Amino acid sequence: MFAVLTGRDGHPPRSGLDACYLAALMARLVDLSRRTALLDRVVVYLGQHGLADVSFRPMAKSLGVSVNALVHHFGTKDDLLAAALRRTGQRQQDVERRWLQRRPSMTQAELLRAWWKWTTASPENLAIVRLGIEAVALEHSLGGVTRRQRGRQIEHWHLGIERGLLAEGVPPNIATVEATLATAVFTGLVVDLVASGQKARLTRALETHLAHLEQVVRDSAFATV
Repeated sequence: MFAVLTGRDGHPPRSGLDACYLAALMARLVDLSRRTALLDRVVVYLGQHGLADVSFRPMAKSLGVSVNALVHHFGTKDDLLAAALRRTGQRQQDVERRWLQRRPSMTQAELLRAWWKWTTASPENLAIVRLGIEAVALEHSLGGVTRRQRGRQIEHWHLGIERGLLAEGVPPNIATVEATLATAVFTGLVVDLVASGQKARLTRALETHLAHLEQVVRDSAFATV
């Protein structure tokens, strides 16, 4: 919990060179802290304005910083968008990690149900989830991420569900198809929610799909008996 500052050799600073090293290190830590705080504000901004035609100048004005500050911390616009998406991913991983710490035996259907409840709990949560979907749906020229990044994002979503289904005993060929279907259903429901706001209708639709997914798991368990 309490850090001890040391020189480059792991011992307390003994020279002016070590003191310079520590000063540079502290400056770097402060810079990283500022970058993280600014990145969180960027995520909020993108959640409010979307990714289409993102530009540094209006973003900087809205955040009360200079364009140079954004460039200093994030580089290009593509780098900034990639960092923002990684940040939203980290937040969601932290949320799921807390759920699994409390209930390690959560099934994949229960996780998807929990994610829907979390997504619909606040406009801020919905914005975070929507950003990931918008990033893979938009062409790169319109503000989305590169084709390679889009592929990795979609793969990350469905592979996570697929691993959960495999752990529940679903055969690999069925798990792949069901994970792909679940990814499409969930992302489609989020898009519908953003457009219509009809949470009750969409929740019923999700529960219908989750009932199917739970039946697939039961059928797989029965087939192995």
